[in-house]
Amino acid sequence: MVTGGFRFAKAFMAFAFLAPGLLSCTVKEDRTECPVYVTVLTDHFMQKGMNEGTVSFAADRLIKRETISFLTYIRDGYEQACPRNYARAAVLSGVENSVVDDEKLTVRPGCQAGRVWAFGTCFSTDRDAYVVDAVPHKQYCLIRFLFDGNPTAPEGYPWRFRMVAECSGMDIYSLEPIPGRYCPAIGPNDVGEWIGVLPRQRSNNMLLEVFLPDEGSESEGRTEYVIDLGKAFEKQGYDWTAEDLKDIEVLVGFVNAELCLTVQDWEGEDDYENIEI
Repeated sequence: MVTGGFRFAKAFMAFAFLAPGLLSCTVKEDRTECPVYVTVLTDHFMQKGMNEGTVSFAADRLIKRETISFLTYIRDGYEQACPRNYARAAVLSGVENSVVDDEKLTVRPGCQAGRVWAFGTCFSTDRDAYVVDAVPHKQYCLIRFLFDGNPTAPEGYPWRFRMVAECSGMDIYSLEPIPGRYCPAIGPNDVGEWIGVLPRQRSNNMLLEVFLPDEGSESEGRTEYVIDLGKAFEKQGYDWTAEDLKDIEVLVGFVNAELCLTVQDWEGEDDYENIEI
């Protein structure tokens, strides 16, 4: 009996010694409070010809935002610790004349929007490391005004244009447009071309005002004509929900002292489908 009891005691002691090790192998460690290290690859922005931009990370609040040179992070990417349960990441380029604040990019009042390319995403993961391949998408419509087929207005052309739209920015993570009056003036640039930039809109609620500028001003003056620019976009079947927004050309001329415009697809081809306003 003593011998048997001794063998039982040794077996019990051996089990007690091994039990913690067995338990540690069968119970998964809770790592929900540990961060995930997110690497955002920005090489696609460089491939589009962009040299620098803004990276932004947020959860229920901003985690980090920084303007970077894409060349510095080529191939390796930009790393940031984020919560596992929910986080957001964005990469932006072309944000001149805009303010990036909290979750929004907003064009400064009276300014033309920048030529914004952007990527945004939200994610949750149980991994220790997570890689995001940031592919930029075009968030603006470039409008080139042509005068009888020429990119420059005739000598002595007195008018200027003003685009009026209902969205002046976007959510940088969802890339959805946000409401706000957008009303920049358009005239000849340094080489005489007339170029307008429309940020992504929710609808075709847009006007083009033609005005005579006040003396000493290029943005203020008496409105002579108001054109329903949105109607022309609608006739063209313009898609504001496309991942990459298309550009257009607007042909400007005068017939019987009235302004006439033709809106057409602009993809670099020689043939266009014309729509008259």
